[in-house]
Amino acid sequence: MENTSGKTLKELLDIFFSFPDEAGEFRYRSGRFYEFAGALGRCEENSPQCALLVNAIEREFSEGVFYQQFAGAVFDAIVDFGVLPQEMRDFERSPKVAFLIESAFELFNCMAEFFRRAGTLGTVIPDAAESLASQLEVKSTFELVSRLILADPFAGNRVFRWHDGVLLPVDPDAVKPVNKFFGFSGVRHIFTDHFSDFAGSKSNVPLLIYSLPGYGKTSMTLSHALAIENSVVILPEPEDLNGKWIELVNAISRRKDHKFVLFFDDIDPGNVDWYSFRTHVGGAFSMPDNVMPVMSSNYEFPAGILSRGRKLSYPVFDELRCTEMIEDFLLDFGLKRPMPQLVSLIGADYTEEFGQKKFTELSPRTLMRYLQIYMQDRNKRRTMVEMSMGEMVTRPDAELFYEFNINLMRDLYGEEYIVRLRNEKLKNL
Repeated sequence: MENTSGKTLKELLDIFFSFPDEAGEFRYRSGRFYEFAGALGRCEENSPQCALLVNAIEREFSEGVFYQQFAGAVFDAIVDFGVLPQEMRDFERSPKVAFLIESAFELFNCMAEFFRRAGTLGTVIPDAAESLASQLEVKSTFELVSRLILADPFAGNRVFRWHDGVLLPVDPDAVKPVNKFFGFSGVRHIFTDHFSDFAGSKSNVPLLIYSLPGYGKTSMTLSHALAIENSVVILPEPEDLNGKWIELVNAISRRKDHKFVLFFDDIDPGNVDWYSFRTHVGGAFSMPDNVMPVMSSNYEFPAGILSRGRKLSYPVFDELRCTEMIEDFLLDFGLKRPMPQLVSLIGADYTEEFGQKKFTELSPRTLMRYLQIYMQDRNKRRTMVEMSMGEMVTRPDAELFYEFNINLMRDLYGEEYIVRLRNEKLKNL
């Protein structure tokens, strides 16, 4: 089948989708959509295979999905040629971009005509071919550009999971503003400094975050990453560090209109094959300027990996850090000078509720949960203020924090870690 430019449907498909394999043979990418695209290019006009193909598309793809995947694949292909969305909008300024947009315009309409003609065959499911044709038909190159921009996965989403080579948009829990984290001032300073450097294109050194569970590693990373203009957060699987993550880096590195944070959350450094990471970070290759890896773990990172990034370790959450968080929270809540007695009393009430099994852990996560309840309960706030004015003020139980942290570290790291920790403290004495 030919269109007004003389190009066949196969030639148009090949412009966007064909790549040479290791043997030098030109093939399409793997995946069900590309299998159908290849079948479209091989199908002879008005042959029985045309009807079979239309029926197969109707069976394989729900309504609108084939068009969405087709538009997305064309958009990705144009980006692969080094063309950004803004350049698509101004396609007339560049012969290269104009050629790609005009070829895409021809491809869409050639596909629409293919389906319309296939619809005349008696073995095609009624309305299936016409539905596909009407979705694909475009009236002008400017309309086509608008459709392609809508197919940009980063136009309406900012957080994605990367699973089996596919970006899947996700809607994370409410992301807090960066000024709504309390306590741990040194940690917050490192977060702000590191992400500011990445936003300003000064550095994309990996950030390696370590703490016990419940300290807010995930929420602080998401908040600081999304505070960057035009940023995108991608959440690969931890096992992708074994090598697959470079496919993702290569795919997104062309999108210079975005800053990408690759967030490997909750990894176990002891179960990672670090060869790929060492090769591409501080090794033979380097990360693209618009891509920054961030990793968080409940376990310490190996020394050879820490040397390739910036280490960020949370200090242990104890009674002092607990009261620091409470004081910051009260300042944010509107108290100009929170009384030390009130801060101490709130901390004691929090540890008492932990002792009553209202929380399963002593951590910044459960303290924030407690403080949210405190903020919503006016009667409790009044009672606590009145009690803080008494002669005796209860303090948060330091021993309770110590025992909880020791038991948690024993569960995570084993008895040998506790022995080593105690020996180091004895040496410092």
